[in-house]
Amino acid sequence: MSKKVSHIIIVMFFMTVLANMAHPVTPELVVSLNMPSLMYGIMFAAMSIASFTMSPIWGSLSDKYKTRKLFLYFPTVGYGLAQIGFGFSTTPIMIIIFRILGGGFASSIFTNSIAYIIDETDNKTRSKAIAYYTAITGFGMSLGYLVGGYIGANDYHYAFIFQAIGLFIHAAIIYFFLPDSNIKFNNPNDKSIHLIFQVKDDFKKYLSTALGTLLLLVLLTSFSYIAYSTGINYFLKKYLNLTPLQIGYYMALTGIIGMVANTYLTPKISKKYGDKTSLKYVLLATGITLIILSFMKNLLSPIAIIIFLVFIFVISMFKPLLQTMASNLSKDEHGKIMGLQTSANSVGMVGGSLFAGALLDIYPRMPFIMSALIFILSYLIIIFSKKLKKY
Repeated sequence: MSKKVSHIIIVMFFMTVLANMAHPVTPELVVSLNMPSLMYGIMFAAMSIASFTMSPIWGSLSDKYKTRKLFLYFPTVGYGLAQIGFGFSTTPIMIIIFRILGGGFASSIFTNSIAYIIDETDNKTRSKAIAYYTAITGFGMSLGYLVGGYIGANDYHYAFIFQAIGLFIHAAIIYFFLPDSNIKFNNPNDKSIHLIFQVKDDFKKYLSTALGTLLLLVLLTSFSYIAYSTGINYFLKKYLNLTPLQIGYYMALTGIIGMVANTYLTPKISKKYGDKTSLKYVLLATGITLIILSFMKNLLSPIAIIIFLVFIFVISMFKPLLQTMASNLSKDEHGKIMGLQTSANSVGMVGGSLFAGALLDIYPRMPFIMSALIFILSYLIIIFSKKLKKY
């Protein structure tokens, strides 16, 4: 990998550590304010709606002005401010407002980091670079859970304060030390800045293409993944009574497994079998293992632990495979296409978080069962999609 790709991966490692520090203490915030589990889904949905709206805008703007760097450090500051507001919110309205602001700013960071990698890679090196990016940032996410759980063990406000300070420092590091990527996009006839009403037109343009099918898969798998991850956090807190630190340990374990999978397995199976075939069977294995776990009563039995480990391995692999397939169809509009992908991902996040939040207090296993079925549905779409046959 080039030095620039290595730099952005390191930058995003620390970014994901900081961005996920609030997650293990967020259930504590909801419970301490005596809010129902539905609020947990609503706050994730609010953040996701903002991400859906803003991702294509941020991506198109970074294409147009030929700078990913500006759209990395500036939103990091905004995200830090939004997290302080979120952490000290005392009413549902305050929570929703700061979740919207946080989602809007965060969408620029994650959209343009992937676009940065695509700028600096070709089709031969991209799959490996994105797999490493996913591995390192996945581990960063888990480490963020652990650090946030430790810092917020006694008072969840401390995790938000530490997170915001870290984000401000991180923005300064990006500004002074990260070189900008080599953006090849050059369309003098494109005078649009992709405001909100133009997002629909962009989706419509690609709807009947292979990229449209991939965006549908992004939406479906995002729904499943968020329903699972939203459900597991609340399930661990509400029904197993784990502390934020214990939730952090759990997420650290899953992050280490995911890092191993994406560092060693994903590049190898992608190279040997191709992205589409690899993705197909990863989705099938994810669905099967999750539905088995959903019906098991003793999750600490040896067989359950083995199935769980297989599940964590495969669920960590589908994202880089999907991102690689979408990026290979992006031509030079890397920012726009990654923005559309992030937008589709956000739609799935809205549905998944609301679905899980609404059912966790009624039937806590249902989000996991539905997630498993949608992963299997995604596998079937790849098999029967005519648009992907030529991929």
